[in-house]
Amino acid sequence: MLRRGRQLVICEVKAKTGDRHGDPLEMIDPEKLRRLEHAAETWLAAHPELDGLQVRLEAVAIRAGRLTRLSVS
Repeated sequence: MLRRGRQLVICEVKAKTGDRHGDPLEMIDPEKLRRLEHAAETWLAAHPELDGLQVRLEAVAIRAGRLTRLSVS
């Protein structure tokens, strides 16, 4: 989670130690994104002091030392 000014970014990060078990992007499926959205909503509901912030959900895959970012919302 990162907050900069009025913007809050909630991020899921996936990495794998090698190619043998597939690409980390494969781990970010529609179900994982749904669970990320639900977790963010639950967390934000427990922190009403953050009402009014712009919230963005992202997923990041670390692949061969490089970041690939997926904007969820």
